[in-house]
Amino acid sequence: MVAMIYFGCDYYPEQWRQWLEEGEARWKTDAQLMREAGMNVVRLAEFAWGLLEPEPDHFDFTWLDRAIDVLHHHDLKVVLCTPTPTPPPWLLAEHPDIAQVTASGRRQGPGTRREGCANHPIYRERSRIISQEMVRYYADHPAVIGWQTDNEFGCHDSAYCYCRHCERAFRTWLAARYGSLEALNQAWGTAFWGEVYADWDLIPLPSLSAAERNPSHLLDFRRFGSDTWRDFHNMEIEILRRHCPHHFITHNLMGFFMDLDYYDLCQELDFVSWDNYHYHGATPATIAATHDHMWGILQRNFWVMEQQVGQINWSAYNPMPAPGFVRLKTYQALAHGADGIVYFRWRQALAGSEQYHSGLLDHAGRKTAGYAEAQQIGSELARLAPVLEATQPQAEIAILLDYDSRWALEIQPHTTCLRANVDATYTVVNPATLVDPDATGSWQYMIGRAWQMWPFAAPYVALWERNIPVAIVAPESDLSRYKVVCAPFLNLLRPAVVEALRGYVHGGGTLILGPRAGLKDQHNKLFPMPQPGPLSELTSASVRFFDVLEPNRTHRLVWPHASDLRATEIGLWAEVLDANGAEVLATYEQGWYAGEAAITRHRAVLDGARGQTIYLGCMGGPQLYHRLFDLLLGDAGVEPILAAPAGVEVMARVARDGRRVVFLLNHAQREFYVTLPHEITDLLTGLQHGRRLSIAAGQVIIYEDQAAAAPATPT
Repeated sequence: MVAMIYFGCDYYPEQWRQWLEEGEARWKTDAQLMREAGMNVVRLAEFAWGLLEPEPDHFDFTWLDRAIDVLHHHDLKVVLCTPTPTPPPWLLAEHPDIAQVTASGRRQGPGTRREGCANHPIYRERSRIISQEMVRYYADHPAVIGWQTDNEFGCHDSAYCYCRHCERAFRTWLAARYGSLEALNQAWGTAFWGEVYADWDLIPLPSLSAAERNPSHLLDFRRFGSDTWRDFHNMEIEILRRHCPHHFITHNLMGFFMDLDYYDLCQELDFVSWDNYHYHGATPATIAATHDHMWGILQRNFWVMEQQVGQINWSAYNPMPAPGFVRLKTYQALAHGADGIVYFRWRQALAGSEQYHSGLLDHAGRKTAGYAEAQQIGSELARLAPVLEATQPQAEIAILLDYDSRWALEIQPHTTCLRANVDATYTVVNPATLVDPDATGSWQYMIGRAWQMWPFAAPYVALWERNIPVAIVAPESDLSRYKVVCAPFLNLLRPAVVEALRGYVHGGGTLILGPRAGLKDQHNKLFPMPQPGPLSELTSASVRFFDVLEPNRTHRLVWPHASDLRATEIGLWAEVLDANGAEVLATYEQGWYAGEAAITRHRAVLDGARGQTIYLGCMGGPQLYHRLFDLLLGDAGVEPILAAPAGVEVMARVARDGRRVVFLLNHAQREFYVTLPHEITDLLTGLQHGRRLSIAAGQVIIYEDQAAAAPATPT
């Protein structure tokens, strides 16, 4: 079998047969241009339900047959999609209550996408029917290699519905989870405000209300909404497994999207995919973190199913990317473990809501700058694919992402600055928001969708700047492979998470807990013990009280035992710790709790292993974590892949035999020099370089190491 990186585009032949006078004749021209760009795969049909089933139980696959045949004739493989995100007009007309109901009680209008309620029995049944008919029909087509289920579950605020079907399903879900009303009342603490439930049918959906809802109720509703889409997803996966056992199955995720638990949603997939858009507020580090999160969901390589090629149409601001953008973003994805890159979209739409979204061809059918870059990449990947075969990222540090904790913090943030949709003006002067450098090296606020990764940004960016690979994984993962585990916001603790962290530290690992850790139990109630609750045996230290800092109020930390006595600025949240015998690494410098402990370390020797737990009772930007990592990483034996100037990202994919493929990506707007450990041959150009390497603005250089080499120093 020929080694291959899948490389292609998202294509909508059904649109162009309607919009252009030449109709289906255009398909051949498009396929020829795709092949000229070196493409080998095309994604089709995720929004075509109304064309594939124009009337109830009348299926028309003939037009899709013709489109696939044209692509197949040009040696293009096909990824098909179950078209369930767009229920057809006839279905919504017959059953208008399929459309979701918002928390305010308003029924969503038809005529767009993602209207359907996954708990509506008719929508679910019709989704099963169209998926099964389509899957059966194309199960043996030689061009079809895999399937994408649906499209972006939860997009457009569609993760949660408040209709009567969801109300009934929620009560059933609660009964299965708790077994008895007594258990539910105990778990939710319903004695507060006399909320005790004597009948399952009395439990409401947590729609908009005059006062705040019970946070335990809200957390369970989020879990229920996530489980609803997981069950819908698994229905489609089961159909695909039964009829297409030789095809892969994936789904296109939305990065740090918060409304669904991606670990549960994706458990039955072969690999995950995601849609990579450099929205307003995104930076090279936020995109790198998202790639690492996508890899960490199943801890295997992934695809980018929608890669931006120009302007997008939906962000707060939509500038035209600079030359080299497509190539740089493509190789960044490959560096972090992508085995497939699919560009969205092939051609800019002439009609519909995405007319301002760029394509590889513009609306007039002309090749764009994105097409030229894709064509260059296509020729390069033919040479690069054999080298990348059977390689994947390898990290010695993990950051834990826990959906329960994210939901609990969003439900009760205790400061508006921790809300994911907060306006950037709330945090203009707070240093804790200055967490992500842009391509020029200046510091940006976490705005736009970047807020969705805000809790993980500071430690991640500090490691990214050091060119130290990171895995972003679930807390219950096997953590033994990591030398350092960072849990920046583990607010809620399930028993399994407590056991996983105990086992990790008892096995000799270095655990870093961030502020608000261990405050809540699995039901989103406070533990009846000092924070960090069940993890206190690992920290020794405990939280005496916490202070919430307004955006214009900051604190400074001093490091009593550090050789560098510079203070570190922090903001938003400050916990005063009782060390209880733990080593104090940093204290607060000013204010009425000056001199009190802010960061502690507790070392323990258990069964011969020397584990340690660091507790950060404060929030800050990467500078805070840089100071901490200066103290920890050397002793932990963690080193960068290659030291490089700020703005030059270094990432590696590793084979089982230790062979490394090293990527250097210059995100900055200036040339840099890097000193390499040895002479290299650039796999993209074939050019040989000495140890002193010049890398221009936007340039990508990839080379191969037969064995891991010692880190070099930047110049």
